Amino acid sequence: MKTKEKCPFKDASEWRENRMQGFIRISKYAGMRNDLAQAGGGNTSVKLDDQVMLVKSSGFQLADVSENSGYSKIDYRLIADYFKENLLVDRQSAETAAEQTVLTEDAGNALLTKAQMAGGRASIETFLHAVTGKYTLHSHPTLVNILTARKGGREMLEELFPDSVYVSYRKPGVALAETYYKICQAAGAPEIIFLESHGLVVSGDLAEGVISRTEEVLEKIAAYLQVSYEAYPNATKLWNAFAEIPALADRIVYLSENRYLSPETAEGDVLNEEMWNHAFCPDCVVYGSKKPLFLADDFREADITSFIEKNGIPAMVCYKGYFYILAESVKKAQEIENVMSFAAQVQAANHSHEMQYLSEGQQDALLNWDAEKYRRKL
Repeated sequence: MKTKEKCPFKDASEWRENRMQGFIRISKYAGMRNDLAQAGGGNTSVKLDDQVMLVKSSGFQLADVSENSGYSKIDYRLIADYFKENLLVDRQSAETAAEQTVLTEDAGNALLTKAQMAGGRASIETFLHAVTGKYTLHSHPTLVNILTARKGGREMLEELFPDSVYVSYRKPGVALAETYYKICQAAGAPEIIFLESHGLVVSGDLAEGVISRTEEVLEKIAAYLQVSYEAYPNATKLWNAFAEIPALADRIVYLSENRYLSPETAEGDVLNEEMWNHAFCPDCVVYGSKKPLFLADDFREADITSFIEKNGIPAMVCYKGYFYILAESVKKAQEIENVMSFAAQVQAANHSHEMQYLSEGQQDALLNWDAEKYRRKL
């Protein structure tokens, strides 16, 4: 039986602030990785107390969640109490009872409207998050969906994760939340839940625990499927390292899968420190900064800080053969990736020709130009 979490903070406001940071962290962790969340998919939540929950708003990218935007404030007790009063089941009847929906969509929408306290439009997944743990990450991992979409995948997942729960497919929203509630109540509030043809739900008392548990699931499935699984976890590794450096703390780390920036498909020999130089046109300098940061496998924080002191904040990092984009958002990362793809193509086509580059002074003039600073921030 879990012991009740003791508050280590001086007052409730400090406690809530800490939970907010945990909520932002799990949101950015999943939102910056295409193997966990695609487009505006996936969702996160945190329960601030026994009534108030923050959940990512509908239409927002997970990576864009911040202290001031991207989430809805919900009175989750209204939803949880409704389920508790109307959906009581025992373990034996949970599987069959799960197919019976009590709350209609219209009634569900009315309940959701009543429960919303502030913020953007609440996601249809709010119902599910109302009955999960303190921190919840609902992601759509590629590795998980390989098995949840496969006939016989349920048996494979139950063998790999005997303490998990598998929920058969239900329409996202009210129907899924009701089914989830019935099965998970009967199973004793598991931390790992697989949603058929949908994704993964991980809940826990700590944000870092949710992240590490998600990584454990993915690593185990990758080993089972015998697929390469390193590039995406390395994005998280870099993100954790950069978070310790104030100048980079607000950046996400986005793995580039562009064919011209991938070690498997890049043309020529441009993806190495000796050959790469994108300072041949203004946009490349504005979006890509002066040069990429190439890190050794066993890099240290000093390697990053010394690079920044000499070259400024990098827009692109090369680690273990892969390029990662550092940016404030996924949208901005994709813009940088687009420009760097252009840079790679130009360099590859000129591999046997001498190129002409902007001087150091010309680069500095661009990077310090207010007009370009403004455009880069848009």
